[in-house]
Formats: sequence, structure tokens, C-alpha cells
Amino acid sequence: MAFESYRKLVAILKEKCPLAFPVSVRRIELTEVDGDCCLHKKKFYIRINKNISEGLAIDTLLHEFAHARAWNHLHDSQDICDFYENSHDAMWGVAYSEVYQIYEKHFDG
Repeated sequence: MAFESYRKLVAILKEKCPLAFPVSVRRIELTEVDGDCCLHKKKFYIRINKNISEGLAIDTLLHEFAHARAWNHLHDSQDICDFYENSHDAMWGVAYSEVYQIYEKHFDG
């Protein structure tokens, strides 16, 4: 089954890495990025480019899930350039570490 590890990781992250709001994770066609994360009406939306490999999709999912984990409501009103610069701060780094540790625990690579 294609993207089996990716789908397993989505389920594990939803269970083991709680977020402030519910999360929807979808693979869709994106043209300029491998993935993104936004908050809309108290729900996180993580979109992963469906045209990338499973390995890159997993890396992107970890990255975007960390954004949801470290979400700062100051991000809500920033334009995209400010968001990109400010959303990769120390809080995001800690969140990425947490997400990655969950990944390592369940996928012994």
C-alpha cells in the first residue's frame, strides 16, 4: 500500500502529540511548497504536496506538525514573509524536537 508509513505517522502524531485544536492532514496538489500549516476557525489544516515522495512527505509532515504544536496566535495576522521568519523560532525548534522524538520512537528506520 502506497504511503503506508506516512499514513501511520499521521495517526501516531494525532494520538501522541496533542495540539491546541483539532487537526486535518491532507495530501493535495501544491505548486510552490512541499507543505503548509494554518489555523482557521479553531482547527489546524496541514497540507502536504501529493506530488512528492513518501520520505519527503514524512519530513514535511514532521515540520508542519511542529508548526501546529508551537502555534503562536501572533502568527494569525502576519503576512507570509513575516510568518515564515517568525514561525521558525526557538518554540518551533522545541516542538520539532518533540514531534521528531515521537517519530523515532515508532519508526526505527
